[in-house]
Amino acid sequence: MIRETTLAPASLWAKPFVSEVAEIINLLKEYGYDSATLARLTGLQEKKISDWMSRYKREPENISNIPYPCWCFLAALAGRPNIQNNGQPIDVDARKVMRAFKPTAFKNRSIFEMPSEKEFKRIIGDNTFTGITVESLCDTFQWKPTQLSESLEKSTLPFLNWCLILMLCGFNIQKMLLTQHEGEISLDEQLS
Repeated sequence: MIRETTLAPASLWAKPFVSEVAEIINLLKEYGYDSATLARLTGLQEKKISDWMSRYKREPENISNIPYPCWCFLAALAGRPNIQNNGQPIDVDARKVMRAFKPTAFKNRSIFEMPSEKEFKRIIGDNTFTGITVESLCDTFQWKPTQLSESLEKSTLPFLNWCLILMLCGFNIQKMLLTQHEGEISLDEQLS
């Protein structure tokens, strides 16, 4: 069972047990997304996924070393998006966000093209229609401001971070990335 306290904003977040990370990974595996497939689709390293749930059968209540943004990402893939914002995306016109980028910015990792600095500045920064700033993203996802600013300027933002920004704007990253199945993957049955 996954505790609700693990599905909370960063300021209230309880790190998941290795068994809770394993529950999400195993749920995704039931739908055909094993660790290798997840790594290919998302850019996560397969070894990291294994580390986050290591020894879950022998020591299920060990605290996982999964970073908060990665946990947010896995929760979203398992049907619980925007845990960093109590399950709600920000109030923004998704069509305007889509028009700010090339269509390849909304594809899975294999055909994805990283947005340019100019494109990023359309939605991230002071006085943008989204209200998203580097500072607000760093507060939300526990990112380092200088690292985030640099990756936006150089168009080297990690794919996972881009997906979290899209999720924050109301995009369904589960549908965007996990295209091999019909319907929704839902974590609701695994909650305690």
